[in-house]
Amino acid sequence: MRIAVVGQRNAGKSTLINRLAGEERMIVSEIPGTTRDAVDVRFEREGKVFVAIDTAGLRKRSKLSDAIEFFSDARSHKTIRRADVVVLLFDVGRPLSSVDKKLARYALDRYKPLILGANKVDLVRHIERSEFVQYLRDELPGLAFVPIVFLAATEGEGVSKLIATAERLFEQGQKRVSTGELNRVLKDASQARSPSAEGSRVHIYYATQAESSPPTFVLFVNDSRLVGKDYLRYLENRLRELTELAEVPIRFVVRDKRKDTVQEKR
Repeated sequence: MRIAVVGQRNAGKSTLINRLAGEERMIVSEIPGTTRDAVDVRFEREGKVFVAIDTAGLRKRSKLSDAIEFFSDARSHKTIRRADVVVLLFDVGRPLSSVDKKLARYALDRYKPLILGANKVDLVRHIERSEFVQYLRDELPGLAFVPIVFLAATEGEGVSKLIATAERLFEQGQKRVSTGELNRVLKDASQARSPSAEGSRVHIYYATQAESSPPTFVLFVNDSRLVGKDYLRYLENRLRELTELAEVPIRFVVRDKRKDTVQEKR
């Protein structure tokens, strides 16, 4: 399993990688921007082999000062694309930045299981975690299903929980939902709420899971034009509630059964 650790500069990514590896593999410095490239670090935990990918810290594109930072930015996005699970690491003592939000969206737009890693909790012990969780949910609308892990990477706090969470998401991404269960869930969902326009009403004939990692479902409907992103988000939430896909992105492909046209939506 490949775990990408991404985030802003000086969020503690290299420190976390060293904790995962159990030794000093990465240079750690208080100077932001020490890591300039994506580095793969192989490590073992309880007989299982993992690869953690440390990436250069990102900042706003308008502040990219040289070619090295430009290519570090590109490599960080490439790292997300080849990862099995993405950890967005950020300093819990700082407001969530636009860079953090864009990284989270970039990962989910590519259907990557995501963990929000709230690092450096040892420096703000006074923080009320339930309030901070609500703050994250408000700042990252649409990501309510994404798990949050509190960390103090310098002390190793939360590292075992992070690995366990990554394993859980990795397993969820490989789950397959039986056709019978899938169609039962979608039938109940469409009966409770069905989109319509100009007298037309969408009808889901049936659905099937085409792939895993990410879980990909093909919906055969009477008119794909009636199935918008809001309705797919509704179906996605119902699938999470009633199946074993509670914390991973779900991909839908909508197909007109009669016209044989395909439209991918999320």
